[in-house]
Amino acid sequence: MKFCILQTTDPHYNLAVEEYLFNTAQDDVFLLWQNYNTVVIGKNQNAYAEIDMQVLKENGVNIARRITGGGAVYHDLGNVNYSFISPNAKTSGIDFSYYATPIVNALKNLGLSVNLSGRNDLITNDGKKISGNAQHRVNDRVLHHGTLLFDSNLEFLSKVLTVDSDKLKTKALKSTRSRVENISSLIKNSISTSEFISCLSSFIIDNYSPEIITVDTNDKINELYERNKSIGWLFPEKDFISKYQIIRKKRFDFGSVELYLELKNDVVLSLKIKGDFFSEKPIEELEKTFENKELSSIQTCLEGIVVSDYILGMSNLEFIELIAN
Repeated sequence: MKFCILQTTDPHYNLAVEEYLFNTAQDDVFLLWQNYNTVVIGKNQNAYAEIDMQVLKENGVNIARRITGGGAVYHDLGNVNYSFISPNAKTSGIDFSYYATPIVNALKNLGLSVNLSGRNDLITNDGKKISGNAQHRVNDRVLHHGTLLFDSNLEFLSKVLTVDSDKLKTKALKSTRSRVENISSLIKNSISTSEFISCLSSFIIDNYSPEIITVDTNDKINELYERNKSIGWLFPEKDFISKYQIIRKKRFDFGSVELYLELKNDVVLSLKIKGDFFSEKPIEELEKTFENKELSSIQTCLEGIVVSDYILGMSNLEFIELIAN
């Protein structure tokens, strides 16, 4: 395994390096990195529904979009991000437990008792979230990454993220702030964020004996960096939301799903699928399945297709019921 601590706090560049390694690495890679004040949204999310744009603009907060699914998260310099990249999947399908284990063990080494809860959160024994995780898989290549709230501005986090009220209801909580806690407030010995990073690094080095590497910039990284900053990547909704007459939305145990339909009579001219779900296959493939098809023929269109490959956890029947509602 190779190990690298990224030296920049530019979210668009850090995500470019991570994606470059995901595309090219020949060995397992473990990364630690930080972003300066940034909201990072999942690949399939509608940015306008997830972020308070006015708060973001007034406070000079960056926005970035990652290639993994899942929900929006807030990064600042009190937050530490980790990534595990493997060119050879260690398990089948999306598996948060396996890839989060090194971090769980590192936190236990600091005296914390944490567990993987729900689909992708690390929580303390009293139910406080300290980490959100996401995963992306292409063939046998896996990218697993997550946040570690060490000394983050939790009050500001709750202001900038617009969490669906249905999500809070399902967790019996009143606010985003009530869900999260900083690791620094839970460990006995007072340490700084940089010392926390050193503790994580020491644990990885002592237990996995990785090769320490640096990642030099190159044309591929720069290309991804420019894409990551582009309006087209950050706000694809800008070009399509106004033309969709019908929106179906529902929250399931596995996440939220939003269907945007452009219809002419009963014919689906185009379909966009948004939400904080995870995918094993590109959602664009499922969207194209319905182009220029009659809405009444949805069940026929899905013959031979497994919806859960594209929206992890969703059955074909659930998809049919949502789109036909």
